Amino acid sequence: MIYETPEISQLHIKIKFMTTKETVKAIYEAFSTGNIPFILETVSEDFTWSDPSDPSLVPYGGVHKGRAGFMDFFKQLGVSTETTQWQVDNYLSEGETVVAEGKHGFQSKKTGKNAFTEWSMVWKFQDGIPVAGRAYYNTSASEKAFSEN
Repeated sequence: MIYETPEISQLHIKIKFMTTKETVKAIYEAFSTGNIPFILETVSEDFTWSDPSDPSLVPYGGVHKGRAGFMDFFKQLGVSTETTQWQVDNYLSEGETVVAEGKHGFQSKKTGKNAFTEWSMVWKFQDGIPVAGRAYYNTSASEKAFSEN
């Protein structure tokens, strides 16, 4: 269960009046401050997140279903990497779809290797609520960072 804090309550009030693009911006703002409970409460209960990396190599790779699956994605990301750069450069929206573009740098806690990717993330909405998201990036850098070779 996600516990409501005053900060989450105030953000939920704002979300009800936000565009899809503003909602995605709020999600990334929450991510940058570590407010994962806000993100989980913002997406639909049956939300699906897809990361293109091979989950046998990258702990957070693959498809993550439901809020519990999305929470596991964030948990795996947090325990396996140290973020060295996080940047959102652009947002594009059309109807119930929002695309964000940016950069992500990290160090693998398993190997100590660094990785840097430029990414695009596509968010799908239904009735103003995020129901699915998918990351697009060159997985080679991430997979090499976790490889022992």
